[in-house]
Amino acid sequence: MSRDRIAAVVLLVFGLGGVLEACRLTIGDAGHPGPGFFPFWLAVGLSVVAVALLLARRPAGPPAVVVPGTRVRRDRVVLTLVASTLYAFALQPLGFVLSTILFLLVMLSAIEPRRWTSTIAIATATSAACHLLFKVWLDVQLPAGPWGF
Repeated sequence: MSRDRIAAVVLLVFGLGGVLEACRLTIGDAGHPGPGFFPFWLAVGLSVVAVALLLARRPAGPPAVVVPGTRVRRDRVVLTLVASTLYAFALQPLGFVLSTILFLLVMLSAIEPRRWTSTIAIATATSAACHLLFKVWLDVQLPAGPWGF
């Protein structure tokens, strides 16, 4: 059995285990989701991907050529770790929305540089979408910060 198939079987086991564990919680429906709603559908998605990987046929042909990977940039790794740590400490005093925007601004500008307009738009939209998903729709308590949102 190939490594891909072994990985797919492991993913399927975790996915099915997640489905079983999520069923212990109240799942609810799309209008009134319970605490098991998101874990259940996440585990179902993982299981579907695992089955698709198991059913996928590898193309016959010459073996894949291994291309040497690019050297890991230690400065980016360190910056990611530092930014993640600062994000964790900033959540309580600044609140989820503002600290997420700041974290994504750092990550998008320093780790993967792009134009400032798109960086600001992506960071703001992602933070707002996460706030709406978790705070408004799923009613998860997020750090509010001094502004109350």
